[in-house]
Formats: sequence, structure tokens, C-alpha cells
Amino acid sequence: MNSKPLTYESSKTVLQYMDPNLRILLSSRIPSIRTAEKAAPLKIEHLEIRSHIIKVNDTYYGCEVYRVDRKYKVPYPISGLTKLNSKWTCDVDEFGTRDYITKAGGLLPGNNGLRELNLFGFLDLENIPTDEGRLQKLKKRLKLETQRYNQLLIYRPKKEVIDDENDSFDFGTFKLSHCNRSDATGLFNKKALGLLKNEDMVKKAIDYMNERIKQMENELLPFENKKRNIRPKFERVKYTGDLHKAEDYLRDFIFAKRQQPVVVNVLTIMEKCCLCKMPRDLKIKLTELELLRATQLKVELVKAITDISSSPLEKVTVYPPSEGEQIDFEFLGRFKLLLFNEMFGWRPEFIHNLQNRLVICHAHAQNFLLSEDFLVLIRNWIENKKPVGTCFIFSIFDPREDFPIRVLKFVKTKYVNAPAEDNYVNIRMRNSAFLRICHEKDKDPRISIRMDVVSVERPHDLTNIKIEPIPYILY
Repeated sequence: MNSKPLTYESSKTVLQYMDPNLRILLSSRIPSIRTAEKAAPLKIEHLEIRSHIIKVNDTYYGCEVYRVDRKYKVPYPISGLTKLNSKWTCDVDEFGTRDYITKAGGLLPGNNGLRELNLFGFLDLENIPTDEGRLQKLKKRLKLETQRYNQLLIYRPKKEVIDDENDSFDFGTFKLSHCNRSDATGLFNKKALGLLKNEDMVKKAIDYMNERIKQMENELLPFENKKRNIRPKFERVKYTGDLHKAEDYLRDFIFAKRQQPVVVNVLTIMEKCCLCKMPRDLKIKLTELELLRATQLKVELVKAITDISSSPLEKVTVYPPSEGEQIDFEFLGRFKLLLFNEMFGWRPEFIHNLQNRLVICHAHAQNFLLSEDFLVLIRNWIENKKPVGTCFIFSIFDPREDFPIRVLKFVKTKYVNAPAEDNYVNIRMRNSAFLRICHEKDKDPRISIRMDVVSVERPHDLTNIKIEPIPYILY
């Protein structure tokens, strides 16, 4: 049977309905379809931008630095989140020293009088001013960990106790007690060993300690390399002297030179690296946005690639910025619904700049709702004549049943002419509208205090909003 290759237009049609990851794979393997693939509309359900990683739906694309000439014959990842002390590494020098150390002038973390974890992830409060002194302390710690490992090799529980429900908790307690020890002397005591109630748990502890010792040895190796002038071999993808260049290549391959905006339902920005950027010619039709720790850099990144004129811009989820960080509230205000989480520290000044019609806040806002700052927010709404349908909801945890009534009474005392019912207060804004402040029962044990601009003609026509939980996003 004779077969003919697809025409350019036919190829575009077929590619348009393919899974985006299959398209990326085919484009990487078949150069002849790349022009058609770039011309066909691309639709992605969830696009996630991280440091060194792009996630398209459920598929991850990344670039890393690996040490490849190791005695264990298994490539060892160097870049990314360091397993022992959770510090971030983008690259290493010729000896393998992590960049967060070289940027600090080569000085090892920890042992500086501050509550900073050392290279091995232990909190050691001894102040050691010299790098050599800190290195010797780490070597002593490694020796101790080896002794503890040998201790586990010969340990046998006196009585086998099988308790599947509590084994995971007890083993977690064992690891926590191990990591929290700041001294550099002493083997495991009876209390720590008593948490290992059977042979399976002992084996698990042995594997855990063995892996940590290997990681510690790898962390010390660059300093031995420098001392002996040894330059190990590293493997990098499209490496040109900076891992961020490899990221640029990866992003360009997936997104650059597309002839139509990429349709994305949910875009999540989590990148740490300040050089992270998308291709200049990329445009996205965006529905939902998630910003982990909003910064001006991240907002500018999204704004530059968003096709604002044709994007639905339904919802933005924000973990607010650090104190003093200025961001573009006008762009965030284009989204119909803004959800934000202040679980890591309540900063009321953030909410005064929000321009969204619908806002849901998950926060410890009890003090704010009984303060002058809340009254300032109310006055701001009145003076700026917020339109009917504007709504702000504080979803808070408070076990005190009288708290909502206290909030309403507080507002009532400041606005003498504001008529109050059992569960709401009305404040006249203008002839056609008033501001209603009320409370509602949320899922136990949460309650919500909400502000709504309501029409005088339709006083009971409040916006029906589902209190959505803030997604937990890992750094």
C-alpha cells in the first residue's frame, strides 16, 4: 500500500490535538516537523516553572550538574536542593565546591554564632571563626556518625515489638533526635535506640545512616580536591560555563518561536534563580496563576509573556512578598479572584493595595480585624467608591465563638449610623450602595469575616463565593 507524508497543513492539524509532551518528544527526534510543531496551537493544562525545571502537565524537563567519576560508579547530583542542609546550588567550581559557599568567600556555613545549619545539616552553636576550624569540626562529626553507624550494625532489640501504626512515627522521632543533636561526642543513648523496636526498624536506621555518611563524604570531597589540586569530572547538559545557559536552551527549545500564544490553564511560578526568564517572543493565554512568594521579578516575568487582551485571567493565588518588596498590583488586579495566604506572617499593608473585585484571604488576621488598620480599609473602600459586587473574605481560625460578634461591635462603635443585625453591619457608601460586613461559619474550626459592596435595590444579592483552600506549594 502506498503512503504519502502529511502535508504541512495536515501536520499542523494532527499536532494541534496531540498531548503537549508527545509533541515535544517528536520535535526533539524529528527535525522535519519542528516548523509545523511551532506553528500549531499548543495547549497545556498545568505549566510549572521552577529552578532548573519546567513541568508540563505531569512531565518534568530539567538540567542538572552531576559528578560522574565517583567510586560508587553512580552519577551524583550536585545542583538543586542540597539533601543535608537544604541549601540551593546552581553550579560548582572546578573542584566541586558549591556556589553558595564560593559566593560567601569560601567560608563554610554554620559555626558562626547564628542559628545556621552547618554543611551536614546539624545545628552547631559553637562559634568557629576560621574555615579550617569548621572543616575539622565537620570531620569529627563524620567520624562520630561512622561510630554510630557501627553501633547500629551490632544493635539488636531486646524484645521484638511489631506496631505498624506507630513504627513510622517512632522512626521519624529517631531521625529528628539524631538531627537535633548539636554536640560532637557520644553514641546513641538507650532512649534513642529504644525507638527502634524491631529488626526492620534497625535495618531502616542502618540504611538511613549509611546514606547520610555517603552524603557527608561527598560534601567534604571538594575541599580535599582543592587541597590536592584534583579537578573531578562533571556532566552538564548543553553546558557553556553557567547552568542557567542550559536552562535557557531548554526553555527556548520548548517555547521559543511559537507563532501563536500557548494556551495554559494553570501557570505556577516557583523559580529561585534570578536569571530565570522565558523567551521574549513567547505569549501565553492564561486562566489561573500561582505565585510562590510574589516578587516584582516574578510578576514582570508573567506580565511579559501574558497575552492580556485575550486571557481569561480568572484566578491568581499569591503567597505575599517579603517586607519592603514592591510588586505590580495593577497586573494582579486584572484577575477576577485573588487568593492569598499569610500563614507565615501577617502584613496588613499588603491588602490595601489589592485591586481585585474578589479576594479570599487565609490568614491570622484576628488582631487586624479589631484594629485601626481594618477601619482604614473600610474608609478606603468608601472613599474610592468600590463598585457593587466587590468582596473581600477573611477566612481565619479562631476557636472563640464570640470573636465575629466582637468584630461587628467594633465596627458598629466607629460608625454610629450603621444599622446592625445579629450577624452583619451595613455602612452607607452612597445612595445606590452600602458596605455590608458580616460573618459566616466556614468549615470547622474556621470562620469567615466578609466585606461586600451591596446594591440598595438588591440588598440580599451577595456574591456566592466558595472559600477555596490555598494550595500548599513546596519551594
